[in-house]
Amino acid sequence: MKRIILLYAIFIATRVQAQRPDPVHWTTTYTSTSDKTGTLHFTATIDKPWHIYAQVQPKEAVAIPTKFVVNTNPLITATGKPKELGKKETYKNTEVGITQYQYGDKVEFVQEIKLKVKVKTNLSGTITYQACNDELCLPVKTIPFNVKIE
Repeated sequence: MKRIILLYAIFIATRVQAQRPDPVHWTTTYTSTSDKTGTLHFTATIDKPWHIYAQVQPKEAVAIPTKFVVNTNPLITATGKPKELGKKETYKNTEVGITQYQYGDKVEFVQEIKLKVKVKTNLSGTITYQACNDELCLPVKTIPFNVKIE
């Protein structure tokens, strides 16, 4: 019952705050590591006192994990999931029995990629995330990215 009340409160808060500016600012860059390998860097700079969530959450979490979708490009293969570089915080709410993993201030997600041939191309996709503070959560947001691979 406590979890249902918490989810309802989050739902109401997201509806009330739908017009608030986004406190998360994303940049996406590419770094070549060799002729046929490189890394994508998805960097989130987060306004205080907001946070976003790690890609993997405990079973009891109600947080919306950050998710990356890389569109198919026949010249590129993404290897594994993006690695998280930042200060991961563990949030525990004993009243409702949840634990969640989150990042404030800044976090970088690094995705390794392999090129089938050395070529200039673009890689696109989406980032899905939710920004919250201690009082409310904004609606889940999905934004596109498009980065040059050279």
